[in-house]
Amino acid sequence: MLTEDIKPIVKTMNSVEDTAALAYRFAEILEKGDILLFTGEIGTGKTTFIQALAKNLGVKELVTSPTFVIQTLRESGRIPLSHVDLYRLNNDDEVENIGFEEYYDTAVTVVEWADRYSGFEPPYIELHFEYGLHENERIVSILSNGGDWNKRLNNIL
Repeated sequence: MLTEDIKPIVKTMNSVEDTAALAYRFAEILEKGDILLFTGEIGTGKTTFIQALAKNLGVKELVTSPTFVIQTLRESGRIPLSHVDLYRLNNDDEVENIGFEEYYDTAVTVVEWADRYSGFEPPYIELHFEYGLHENERIVSILSNGGDWNKRLNNIL
């Protein structure tokens, strides 16, 4: 999903605590209607980031990847959190049939395995996670797509 003609912001995280710290900063700027799209291999930190994000939003429930239920809605935080996992879906038609966009206006929507769907419309932000060179090192490339994301990101990165 990352395009080569637009330069992403690249952050290196050396621990789970670094990942959580970045997620906490993100949570501070989130608003209802925000969409965050997560891509990257299994184990690169997507769920860890989302768990820390949820915690800083005040979500009380346990947050795990909704791989088998595809979507969960957590309403206990300062902003509802719609957590979507597209891992088990294979094409745009399957994704469109789940109807997760119904929470776009009333929640922050985070989508794991977002590269399994081509129909996302701006504004949104993409976060692509990769393994680093060292055991616990992770690299996240952050790319804004529309809206006021650049301005908000400048306040935290």
